[in-house]
Amino acid sequence: MNVAFWPSYAGEEIAAKLRELPGVELVLAADAAALAAAAPAMEVLVIGAQFYDAALAAMLRARAGRLRFIQTFTAGYEGLQMHGVPPGVVVANAGESWSAGVAEHGMAMLLALVKCLPESIRNQTRHDWDRAQSARMGTLEGLTAAIVGYGSIGRAFARLAKAFGMRVVGLSRSARPDGLADEVRPVGELAAVLGRADVVVVAAPHSAETDRMIGAAQLAACRRGAILINLARGGLVDQQALVAALRSGKLGGAGLDVTDPEPLPAGDPLWECPNVLVTPHVAGSSGPAGRARLAAFVAENVARFVAGEPPMHVIAL
Repeated sequence: MNVAFWPSYAGEEIAAKLRELPGVELVLAADAAALAAAAPAMEVLVIGAQFYDAALAAMLRARAGRLRFIQTFTAGYEGLQMHGVPPGVVVANAGESWSAGVAEHGMAMLLALVKCLPESIRNQTRHDWDRAQSARMGTLEGLTAAIVGYGSIGRAFARLAKAFGMRVVGLSRSARPDGLADEVRPVGELAAVLGRADVVVVAAPHSAETDRMIGAAQLAACRRGAILINLARGGLVDQQALVAALRSGKLGGAGLDVTDPEPLPAGDPLWECPNVLVTPHVAGSSGPAGRARLAAFVAENVARFVAGEPPMHVIAL
């Protein structure tokens, strides 16, 4: 079976695992032009969602008549959702491959904010033994975390939160009970849940339905001093409203691995907001172990499809 792969993150590891699969003819495509050249023969496409734009979607419809399966090596899939795929093509994302790393990054941001580590680091650079921040330091034990988007990343964060003695309230469309959460509520109850949360973790997929789902009204519903952690996409949060909430003290802090736009422009007011940590969309990066885990999952799912078995983590577009 012809498998085309447009590599980026973990490219060497994924390619090596795909080459091990019996019955697979692997074609590496370094860019859109190379992928277009490979399109007529491809039956499986392995790609990052960041590459999937309107032009690529149109090319696949026009040239990839044999394509039957798209496996992303990303957790997000908004590009495929927005631009669509050829009829009859099954799509799967990377499942839980990224979840542990993303959740750890979010917890690291939360701990840093609660323990005033950015201030301590600034003092260290000045060689200043200043203990003033001790009056503002807190603890996670006994706090309530509202996890907006209770999927694989949300559940991974819940596992960490419970280890720190936090109460967890998940929010999802299905509101299906889960052993890691104290409660799982429907998304329609978002405002009510925010009103009793000390920490708000955003981990939902980005779509037209979820765009700016955390806006001025939702931030106003939060407890004063709450901390926002966004591990999903910048578009889920109204950034102007976020800046206003941080400046006013309504929010006690924010940890943002994603922004809107990306990269965050140098002159954006978010850079200067109080008690904010910004990282450049790197939460899932987990070194060699993380790349190996991702490669193993991608190869296993492709192998399942090649063998005529149903892939894991199929998504409905």
